[in-house]
Amino acid sequence: MVGREIVIEARAPGTAASGPVVLRTEGLACRNGSIVDEIAIHDIDFEVRAGEVVGIAGLVGSGRTEFARALFGATPHTSGTIFIDGKPSRIRSPRDAIRLGIGLVPEDRKQQGLFLSQAVDANFSISAIDSFVSAGLLVGDRERSAYTHYKDKLRIKSANPKQSIANLSGGNQQKVILARWMAMKPKVLIVDEPTRGIDIGAKFEIHQLLRSMAAEGTAVIVISSELAEVMMVSDRIVVMREGRISGGVMQHDATEEILASLMMRPHSGERPARDNLPGGDRRIAQF
Repeated sequence: MVGREIVIEARAPGTAASGPVVLRTEGLACRNGSIVDEIAIHDIDFEVRAGEVVGIAGLVGSGRTEFARALFGATPHTSGTIFIDGKPSRIRSPRDAIRLGIGLVPEDRKQQGLFLSQAVDANFSISAIDSFVSAGLLVGDRERSAYTHYKDKLRIKSANPKQSIANLSGGNQQKVILARWMAMKPKVLIVDEPTRGIDIGAKFEIHQLLRSMAAEGTAVIVISSELAEVMMVSDRIVVMREGRISGGVMQHDATEEILASLMMRPHSGERPARDNLPGGDRRIAQF
C-alpha cells in the first residue's frame, strides 16, 4: 500500500522502568482555555521515569490534551505542583518548559507545531536555536550540519533544507518536529496523537523513534486515541476520564477491553469493586 516493505517486529513486553522519576505531578489542575471557569483536569497525580514510555488513553474530552498543555505551560495550571528531577518547578509558559527540558509534539501539527510559511531547516532549529547561534548570529553551517544528521537518522524526505515545510507529507512534517526535540535532547518528550494522518510506514518509523528516545534515557509520554497504538508503544498505560486519572495498567497486561472499561469507570465515591471489572481483573491499578 505504501510502495515498500514494512516489517513490524513485536517488542518485548514492557517492564517497570528502573530510571529515576524525571517528571511528577501532585494535585495538578487547570481550566479549559476555551470555556470560562470550566475545569479541564482535576487533581492529577502522575509520574514518568527516565527511559519509560507512558501512554495516556481516554475518550475525546477526557482531559488528555489539556494535561499535556499544562505540563508544557501552554495552559497554566491553577493548582498543584510539577516536579522536575524531584524539585518543584515553576512552569508558566512553553519557554519555562523548554528551559527545564520538556518538549511537546502537539495534537495539531499544522496549527500548533509548524511554521508553514517557513523552510524545513527553520522549523527544525527553532527550539534549540541557542545552540546554532554565535555572537547573536545564526551559524548556517552548524544548523545545516545538525539538520543533515537528523534528516539521515529519521529518514526525512525533503528536497533540501530550504524547501517549504508545507510541501512535505504529514509523516515527514511529524519527523521534522521530532527531530527538533531530539536536537534539544529533552528530559521529557510529550507526543500528542503522534501518527494522526500519516501512512502506516511512517507510523511504524515514528513508533521506533519514540522507543529509541526512551532507550537513550528520555522520559516519553504518548497520548493517542488509538488503543492499539498506546498498547504497541507504551511500557505503562494511564487512562483518563472527565479530567481525572481513572486507573492504569502495565503494557503486558493491557487489553482493549480493560482500557475501555477504565475509560467508562466511575470516579472515587462511585467506583465499582475491582471484581466487577472485566473477568474480575486485578491487573488494573491506580497510577
